[in-house]
Amino acid sequence: MKTRLATLCAVALASALPILTEAAQAQSPAPEPTYQSQVARYRCEGNVRIEAAYLNIDNGTSFATLHYKDQLIPMHIARSGSGALYIADDEQNSFRWHTKGKQGVLSFLEADHTAEEETLLKDCQEIDPQ
Repeated sequence: MKTRLATLCAVALASALPILTEAAQAQSPAPEPTYQSQVARYRCEGNVRIEAAYLNIDNGTSFATLHYKDQLIPMHIARSGSGALYIADDEQNSFRWHTKGKQGVLSFLEADHTAEEETLLKDCQEIDPQ
């Protein structure tokens, strides 16, 4: 379990490395960006569980890595009307994770302009770490 959580955090951090490196190499001297990380577990409809590692950089950039069906899905934040919307980095495997407070919904949108978003997991509620 700890190995999987460490892997989730490592994948989220690896997604953010280009932004962290760019900020560190900027021409004008600027303070190094700071970040916060968190791992959360959710129980969804049908007692399905999902884990998410979040990385939030002080410049407003955020990343998440989901563990779903034995795969790690690196994601980046996108515009959302409310809450946080994370979209998979791989456009061909376009998972979407929308959270608001301690609730989440996992959906999928095929890389086709005529595709409709399909809800995969709903009623996901963050659970206390065990």
